[in-house]
Amino acid sequence: MPHNNKLAETTGLEAENPRRAALKQMALLFGLSLSAQSLDALAATVKGTMPHVTKFLSPDQLQMTGEIADLIIPTTDTPGALAVNVHGFMDSYLAECVSKNDQKKFLDGLKKINKVAEDKFGKVFLACSHKQHIQLLTAIEKYDLGFTPEDKDFFTQFKSLTLFGYYTSEVGATQELAYLPIPGGYKGNFPFAKVGKAWALN
Repeated sequence: MPHNNKLAETTGLEAENPRRAALKQMALLFGLSLSAQSLDALAATVKGTMPHVTKFLSPDQLQMTGEIADLIIPTTDTPGALAVNVHGFMDSYLAECVSKNDQKKFLDGLKKINKVAEDKFGKVFLACSHKQHIQLLTAIEKYDLGFTPEDKDFFTQFKSLTLFGYYTSEVGATQELAYLPIPGGYKGNFPFAKVGKAWALN
């Protein structure tokens, strides 16, 4: 189609491999920006072909990141964020794709959650109960317990990264989202109830 060809020429997606193009489109969808050199590393992480060695986060920070991501996307009838290694993806993303300033903001965000957890419950986030975890994350959304709008900005970015990492994983794209490897003809007026899920990128 001429329109699609023009779009491909404009974005340069036609010349990129499908995984790289899909990652770039998903990043734009979640409000993230990725440099071209970062895409191969992220694609390998999401695909699960890269052996996981912590690149940026400490072991405790990595575990905390995984716990928070799993509260955002818990296991239901499909695996949750922790089960699909979203925290490993975020570790790679922080190491490869963001500035030193943004890395510091992420670590400051984790430190703030731990500080509030210690002030409120007398223990760090990882030692808190599931109920206390929910209280802490809810407090970030409501600027309660000493959390500020800047803390909410951090949490918003955290949620975006969680969604991006999850829905670009094999599980997220093929089990959580509806997936059809060989799509048929375009149907512009299709009742959502017949599908019940959003579609993965093909």
